[in-house]
Parts: sequence; structure tokens; C-alpha cells
Amino acid sequence: MNAIVLSIGDELLIGQTLNTNAAWMGSELNKNGVELIEVLTISDTAKSILEALKYAESKAKLVLITGGLGPTKDDITKKVFADYFNAPLIENKEALKNVEGFFKRYNRDMLPVNKLQALVPTGCEMLLNKAGTAPGMWMESNNVVFVSMPGVPSEMKYLMEHEVLPKIKKKFKLPVIVHQTMMTQGIGESYIADKISDIENALPQYIKLAYLPSPGIVKLRLTGRGENEASLLKEIDFIFSKIENRISKHVFSKIESKLEEVLGGVFRDKKLTVSTAESLTCGALASRITTVPGSSEYFSGSIVAYSNDVKINQLNVSKDTIERNGAVSEEVVTQMALTAKSLFGTDYAVATSGIAGPGGGTDEKPVGTVWIAIAGPRGVFTEKFQMGKGRDRVVEKTIFSALSRLLQLVN
Repeated sequence: MNAIVLSIGDELLIGQTLNTNAAWMGSELNKNGVELIEVLTISDTAKSILEALKYAESKAKLVLITGGLGPTKDDITKKVFADYFNAPLIENKEALKNVEGFFKRYNRDMLPVNKLQALVPTGCEMLLNKAGTAPGMWMESNNVVFVSMPGVPSEMKYLMEHEVLPKIKKKFKLPVIVHQTMMTQGIGESYIADKISDIENALPQYIKLAYLPSPGIVKLRLTGRGENEASLLKEIDFIFSKIENRISKHVFSKIESKLEEVLGGVFRDKKLTVSTAESLTCGALASRITTVPGSSEYFSGSIVAYSNDVKINQLNVSKDTIERNGAVSEEVVTQMALTAKSLFGTDYAVATSGIAGPGGGTDEKPVGTVWIAIAGPRGVFTEKFQMGKGRDRVVEKTIFSALSRLLQLVN
């Protein structure tokens, strides 16, 4: 069964609010065998909402609507929803009791406008919203289910989990949808596709392969649809084993994981420790490492050496070395990594230095030039990169490259 999500709100269109509702709903629907085919973000106008409802009804069996159910004049979704079905709004006693109880719990006066929250279209099934005051509304027309819910994430999630999803599973016979993910690094999607083209071409119609690239990483996702979950998982596991045999040196995880999470698991298992000395990344590398719960077991600390004075005074980089080679050089990051390893007493230390731009580049060292050094038990590994332009992108790619090289060294 397929579904369309209608997200209503000018704040979504102008970027004032991120549409996290649609992403969450897509994930939950997929888990339950419902295929989300479109997400439409529309403005708070009657014309836009009516056109979107008509379009969605022609394309999907389930239409989920969020937003525009507040008590103020700018919230018009409920009235338009009622007009679409030619179903006048009437007061629902259970919904009114819920609104009154909400204000009583918080010891607040209920205004006349708040009472309007209890109005629902004639003939709709009211979905009680115990996380707020605006009820959900379930309507059916031409074998299509429409569900209108508040845009407040906590209220939408409550209604989806306690009302909407249980009713969907009861009403429809839903297929099984399963996903398996493999994480790769150090190889582009076109190269992967070339190496596994025969495997991909032989996939049955009910199993699809998706390439999901991001800086330095390509996520491979196999999706299977059918009736038997165990059978689908077994078949997908077999296909992934064939793919892994072709690109094994590039696979760093067989589940959907972040590089820092995989790295953290290796450091914990091997009882190793790490520290950082950062110029270009300015603490962002350390921050990324410590986003992993339990990272205090293996991460000791960081020195942010953005200025040359800090490199000289805290990391024992000689002034002559900087003047002779520049701050962005193999010699400087080598000394930064060695000193950090010694100061923190860690098994490994990672150092970064580079030119993020937009200024500061030269013909010899253009913007995007980056040096990374990793000091470890077997000496110092160094590598020079050209990360291109775009300050944020250079920093992000540097973080990935540092984590990637560190994982290769400790494995």
C-alpha cells in the first residue's frame, strides 16, 4: 500500500522550521509495510490545501496530513478538510473533555477559542490526542484514507503510534518491507557499480539496490518486499555476501553505522586510546569522536592549535619548522601528532592542518590543501589531501579522512 504525506505550513516552505515530521513518518510507515511515495509541502492557503488533497487522493490509498490545526486564525486546515468532504464541523464531546482536562492539568484558563479545538468534521472518526488539544481526524472517501494530525512533532508522534498505525494495520493487509545496509569507504559509487554489475543485474524484481553516497562514504541498501520476512532477510544476506566478496577492503560495517561508531567499537574492543591535535578542524574531530556514547573509555583529550603560537608553545612545533615549511605541512602535523600522543599518553594521536578558505591559498598550497598525521605504536602515518573548495565541506571531508585512515591503521 502506498501513502502521501501533506505537510502544511509556510514556516516549512521558508526554511524557518525543518520538516522532521515527514522524515519520521516515512521511517515508521516503512517499518509497517507502507510505501511513502511522495511528501508535499504546501502553504497555509485553502487553495493549496484543496489542490493537494485532490492530487493525493488520485495517487495514494493513504493520505497523512500534518499542520494547521491550532486555535488561531492562521490555522485553517480543519475547515478546509471539512469543506473538502462537504462535512460541516460539529463539536465532539470526548474531544472537548480532553481539551478541558488539558487546561485543568496545567492550571490555565481556557479561552473560548480553545473550545474550537473540539470541532471535527461530521462523519469523521475522532482520534484522541492525549499529548495536546487538537484531535486527529480520520476520514475515508473513494477507498482512500485521510488522516489529519497536528504539526507539533510530539502530538503527531503520539497519534501515529497510538491511533493511526494500529488502525492502518487493522484495516489493510500490509506486505513485509525489509532493508539491509552495508557501509563502504574509499571507493566511489560508479566503481562499486562496475564491480558488481552482474550481481545487480541478476536481482529479482522484489529486491532493489540503492547507492547512497556522502563525502567519503557510499551506503549500499538492499530493500526487499514480500510476504515472508525470514525468507527475504536470508536472500538479502546471500546477495550482500556476494557483493562483499567483490569490495571487501572497502566495507567498514555491515549495518547502518557512522564511521565514528565503528571506530569506537574497535578502540573499545582492543582497549586502545586516542587523542587529537587540531588546527584546521578546530576541535570538530574530537567532537565527532565523542558523539559516541562511552567514548570516554578511549578518547583522552584534544588540543586546538589554531594559531602558530599554540602550535609552538603547546605542541613543541619549532618556529623554524613553521617558517621553513608553513603551518600546513607534513613536518608540522607530524610534530603535532607526536606531541599530543606524548602529552595525553594515548596509543594514537591524530593531527590536522589545512587551508579551508575562502582565502589563504597559494599556487603551491591552494584552498583545500590538507595534511593529516596519525602517530601510533608503529610510527607516524601522514597524508596530503586536496579537498576542493567550500569551507564546511573541506572540514567535513578532513574529519572523515582522519577517521577513515585511523580505522585502517587500528584494524
